[in-house]
Amino acid sequence: MSAARTPRRGRARTPTSTAAARTPRRGRVRTPTSATAGTTPRLPLEGLFLFTAADVARVAAGELTVTWRLWKRAHVKVGRAYPAAHGAVVIDDVRLVRARDVTDADARDVGLADARSLIDLARSHKRTRVSGDTLLHRVAFHYVPEPPPRRPPLSLPEIAKRLARLDAASRTGPWTLAALRLVEEHRGVVARVLAAEMELPRLEFKARIRKLKALGLTESLPVGYELSPLGQAYLDSLRA
Repeated sequence: MSAARTPRRGRARTPTSTAAARTPRRGRVRTPTSATAGTTPRLPLEGLFLFTAADVARVAAGELTVTWRLWKRAHVKVGRAYPAAHGAVVIDDVRLVRARDVTDADARDVGLADARSLIDLARSHKRTRVSGDTLLHRVAFHYVPEPPPRRPPLSLPEIAKRLARLDAASRTGPWTLAALRLVEEHRGVVARVLAAEMELPRLEFKARIRKLKALGLTESLPVGYELSPLGQAYLDSLRA
């Protein structure tokens, strides 16, 4: 008869308090590698559109006036101007079109060969399946050389008040400072990875970053985010 097993030592873990605020795990984020040779770089238009460098030039020249997006909801409003290509694009029309109703003529409007190419491009932005019933946003716009006026930046004390309100409204405890520091330390890292570091679903993490961006503290990159000059100044003020 075999001897009774004795419990192995050293494996018990002391439970942590669930009330403690989550902080991002350090040292596990990988900075994305450079783009594969031969690919065309994409430039951000205020985080709303991702155009190739060639398309940015076409937007500025007035040659490209339509884009198609696989959005769950419209991210732009008719009549509003959004900074782009050293100027701005003014939204003229936003409408929903089923994928099956996209035509080759629609594709040629954006410089593509046929409807399938247009749908494939829209799908690549989200890396998701597109069926005939999938709704795409058709966004028509025109370019103006002058960017829209920006609101004056918030003062540092006002930023602190706004962030405190966001923290107080969160069901999971304070998060704004951890998110800002994470973006500072990991510029250009994909949102999925940053969300995992904060132990949040990707969409919830992105929603939080949008709140920081609305305060002028972060900026969108083709991949990931970075602090704005104001966001960096705020963090620097906390270290002073």
